[in-house]
Order: sequence, then structure tokens, then C-alpha cells
Amino acid sequence: MQIRFTTTIMLSIPVLISLAITLMPMPSSAFVPEDITTLKESKKCPGCDLRGADLRGVNLNGANLEGANLMGANLEGVLLEEATLDDVSCEKTNFRNAKLHGTSMDHATIDGADFTGADLQDVTWIDSRVCKKGSIGVCK
Repeated sequence: MQIRFTTTIMLSIPVLISLAITLMPMPSSAFVPEDITTLKESKKCPGCDLRGADLRGVNLNGANLEGANLMGANLEGVLLEEATLDDVSCEKTNFRNAKLHGTSMDHATIDGADFTGADLQDVTWIDSRVCKKGSIGVCK
């Protein structure tokens, strides 16, 4: 009797753990569709949630995205000249071949972001320094 009871409990533990994990609230990792519409129509979307959004090739010259969440977004080839990206979360964001000339990225977080081929000339970088002429892919 003792062995059977212990075996039943031991077999139930993984099931209970799986159930508990399944019922835990999971954080959302998707963008807010209304924020993309607002951004495309007005180029003003401070504080927007654009996590994982596909904005490839969009013209966002002069856009205000201060404090927005662009984590994991795809901004490949985006025109972001003279835009405001201060305090933006850009972890794992794809900026490949984006035109960021003259954009402000002061205090932005860029861990894991891909700037391959991106024009960073005159960008106010994350540490407040201004990227020099010829800054392609890396702020010089």
C-alpha cells in the first residue's frame, strides 16, 4: 500500500507542474496594430508598442518614436532620416540597410540590433555622441 501511494504521487508531480505552467499568464510579444496605423498615418507614435512589427521599406523620415518599443521589429531598408528614437527599446531589431542619417537615438537600448549596411552618419548615438561621416553599420 505504501509503495503504490508513493508511486502515484511521484507520477502526478510532472502533470501538476505542466498544468501550473500552462495556466500562468504569458507576456505578450506582439505589436499593437493600431500603433502601426498611427505611425504610418502621422509619423508620430511616442511610446508605441511595435514589438516584432514588419516595417520593411516604410518611409518614416522625421518620425517621432520616442520611448517606443521596437524590440525584434524588422526595419530593414526603412527611411528613418531625422527621426526621434530617443529612449527606444531596439533589442534584436533589424536595421539592415536602413537610412538613419541625422536621427536621434539618445539613450536607446540596442542589444543584439543589426545595423549591417545602415547609414548612421550624423546619428546622435545611444551615448549622446554624433556618428561621423562614413558611419555605415557602425557609429564612428
